[in-house]
Amino acid sequence: MEGTVLNTEQRGLETSGTLERGLAVLEHVGQCQEISTNAIARQLGLSRSAAYRIVGTLKNLDYLEADHVTGRIRLGTKLVELGVRAMSATDLHRCAPRYLAALAERSGETTYLAVPDNDAMVYVATERSANAVTLACRLGTRRPQHATSLGKAWLAALPEMDRVDRVRRMTLESLTSNTIVNHAHLLAELATTNRRGWAVDEVENEPDVGCVAAAVRDHSGQPVAAISIAGPASRVLRRIEELGATVAAGAAELSRRLGHVPVSV
Repeated sequence: MEGTVLNTEQRGLETSGTLERGLAVLEHVGQCQEISTNAIARQLGLSRSAAYRIVGTLKNLDYLEADHVTGRIRLGTKLVELGVRAMSATDLHRCAPRYLAALAERSGETTYLAVPDNDAMVYVATERSANAVTLACRLGTRRPQHATSLGKAWLAALPEMDRVDRVRRMTLESLTSNTIVNHAHLLAELATTNRRGWAVDEVENEPDVGCVAAAVRDHSGQPVAAISIAGPASRVLRRIEELGATVAAGAAELSRRLGHVPVSV
């Protein structure tokens, strides 16, 4: 239904510059998928003449196109081409360092990026804050998924049937006295992690080390990696809610850079 959706920012579009209005129209069409030009004008607070002029220009440039039956507007081929080019220039390993660095500075700890390999996570990038304690984990290190916040974050982001199948096939070895070695217990924690949006390692992988982590998704929505904030358990675990929310936000930002568009519920 094409109702009236008008906020304060949109009401000011009529007096905004041509570029700003054009971008607003593109974003709005992208959100709606298909919409009439009259509805664009109404919902963005533009005059009909301005809306038709902007839509006409964008159609001429192939940024928008009209359905030949309904006349409703949708995104055009030029945006598809630009999207493909943007995706081809986007690489997890190229993009991640600046997000890891921002998280390290924000948290005051060490951050890691890890990717899945069978039942393990492989550490492929790291950044440290000036106040971070040096940790034993080096790049290239493999750690079992069930014993790390990185692994649990990645597992929790999988579709439930895939997650259950993987966990049931795992050998849950104990690395510390806190490592989860019961399959039902691990599945219950992964379900909690999925709802919460971030995972925790409460001294389950290394003595005296605590971590929080969140999954990174690609343009298809599949989890392809995870990022973590790690440090002395005495520091990290007393800030667990704060750092959990921080790492989840950082992972979401990196996921968006990789083309992931969260589905609104």
